[in-house]
Amino acid sequence: MMKRSIHHFYYSYKARAIALWLSALIVFAISTCVRAHDIRDDDLKAVYLFRFAMLVDWKTSHGMSSQYHFCVDADNGVSKKLEEIALSKPQAVFHQIRNEQIPTPGCHIVYTTTNEADQVSALKASFPNALLVGEGRRFTRAGGMMAFVRMNNRIKPLISRNNLAGAPFSLRSQLLSIAVIEGEDKA
Repeated sequence: MMKRSIHHFYYSYKARAIALWLSALIVFAISTCVRAHDIRDDDLKAVYLFRFAMLVDWKTSHGMSSQYHFCVDADNGVSKKLEEIALSKPQAVFHQIRNEQIPTPGCHIVYTTTNEADQVSALKASFPNALLVGEGRRFTRAGGMMAFVRMNNRIKPLISRNNLAGAPFSLRSQLLSIAVIEGEDKA
């Protein structure tokens, strides 16, 4: 009788341990998925834009300013998040630019949603010392320097070395190591 009781206890204990372990695994899986979805693409792109300024060697194109100027030409999720980041950081200044306004001088990063070649050229002419960042391969084909692309279900920067030729700044190796270089299959 005693042996049967111990045997029953052992199997019920084992069943409870497995149930507890499976419950913990399910809770962990759900919380991981929730955390992954908490970070939206717009948030990630805004953080990338902020970090790009620190991953560029500006040489003398912007003088010895202790602040980075972030300029956007559209009101969207990325620009709103970038504005929030800039307002919380003393080394960042945010500018909303419009085609009808006089260009803001001293932009380090210009983020645009356009991918039309004539508009990209106009932005390059208005901001010759800025890193011009947009969306997708179509943007770099239109003359943009860097774009956000989705590869393997991740947002990555795509760099067009051809469109960076002659720029008064250079990209640091840390940025090049995380980016996809146009014309190379690096993922």
